[in-house]
Amino acid sequence: MAKKYVRENVPLSRFGVLVAQLESIVASSSQQPPDALLCFDLLSDLISAIDEEPKESILLWQRKCEDALYSLLILGARRPVRHLASVAMARIISKGDTISIYSRASTLQGFLSDGKRSEPQRLAGAAQCLGELYRLFGRRITSGLLETTIIATKLMKFHEEFVRLEALHMLQNALEGSGGSAASSAYSEAFRLIMRFAVGDKSFIVRIAAARCLRAFANIGGPGLGAGEFDNSASYCVKVLDDPVSSVRDAFAEALGALVALGMNPEAQVQPKGKGHVTPTKKLEGGLQRYLVLPFVKASGVRLKNIRIGLTFSWVFFLQAIRLKYLHPDSELQNFALQIMDMLRADSSVDAQALACVLYILRVGVTDQMTEPTQRSFLVLLGKQLQSPDLSPFMAVAALRTLSYTLKTLGESVRVAFVLFRSHWNSRKFLIIQLLQQCLILHSLCQQENKGR
Repeated sequence: MAKKYVRENVPLSRFGVLVAQLESIVASSSQQPPDALLCFDLLSDLISAIDEEPKESILLWQRKCEDALYSLLILGARRPVRHLASVAMARIISKGDTISIYSRASTLQGFLSDGKRSEPQRLAGAAQCLGELYRLFGRRITSGLLETTIIATKLMKFHEEFVRLEALHMLQNALEGSGGSAASSAYSEAFRLIMRFAVGDKSFIVRIAAARCLRAFANIGGPGLGAGEFDNSASYCVKVLDDPVSSVRDAFAEALGALVALGMNPEAQVQPKGKGHVTPTKKLEGGLQRYLVLPFVKASGVRLKNIRIGLTFSWVFFLQAIRLKYLHPDSELQNFALQIMDMLRADSSVDAQALACVLYILRVGVTDQMTEPTQRSFLVLLGKQLQSPDLSPFMAVAALRTLSYTLKTLGESVRVAFVLFRSHWNSRKFLIIQLLQQCLILHSLCQQENKGR
């Protein structure tokens, strides 16, 4: 009674006014459906008001706001409106009394479990809101992950594309929010859903969402994934790289890079709770050769170029994960550089596009991630590679181009260029002349800068 008295006797804040307006719209929905534009503007103002409002005022209106947002979602709001309503729901719980996260998540799960096929918009709105709650509070509601995964499986059987899409967005948020701390059965069911229903969906945007779910699995440590699951998912990612839709190829290329990076780092692999027999984590032996090197070398067919470009992106995502997520020293990138150049060893199956792909990997994935001392030692490694007797012509071109790019990045002296000039003049004339020109220009710029000082 005291709290109610206080609410009724204090002046309405901006936040309170907006909540009252939202309640009015929801209450009159039986006579007149809510206007989408009006709801969009109101929810935008509501979100900004939540950020600006003190917690004391939020607590006075939190339950009323949550109820109004929930009612708006299950009325069947369209995607822009339900997105804002979901964000507002998560924001107000985060800033106010967070204990309500349990009841709200349970209510949404109950609505989704009992939902009918004739209510696609309502179910999509509830799924989007539940996904947003998992994104912010996933570790607090991990006990509901299995039920959420079962709900996602149910929604994947709907004919409406947007319902299947929201189901996978919800699943992705739930996986990332849980962080690998839920029960083993939840992750097993989620992986089965992705590989059985999602990756082969007829809609390309749903396939993209499925790829992002696979990437989410890798990002949280692949809970419950054994050698068979790793091989199944990575092999499928390679297979999809000839998909006619470029955005689908890009999404699965990123997922492939993340999966291979996780497989190469067994210490980051997660064993979920509730597993009867814990299988020790194991490094994915030969993963680079099996999923990144051999598919690139053996690529053929009408979509040959698409496959190579997809694998190029996978290489870059893999190398970036190695450095940024798993924190390997940048000196290890040199070892990967040799494996990358080795993809050009078979001259019969190499062309200009393959060379361009390898150069892109060496620049973006290797050189650009190196610190200056490592780049200097990388120059020495490239010089030694150029002296190798079994160096193929395309490998030599790749080494020279990469050396040129690294020199340009470092601003190194011309001495290195003259060493190459003496030892490789006859076979690499054009490229070495270009290298010399770049070094002389850099040398001239350095002299001008010194004079200016």
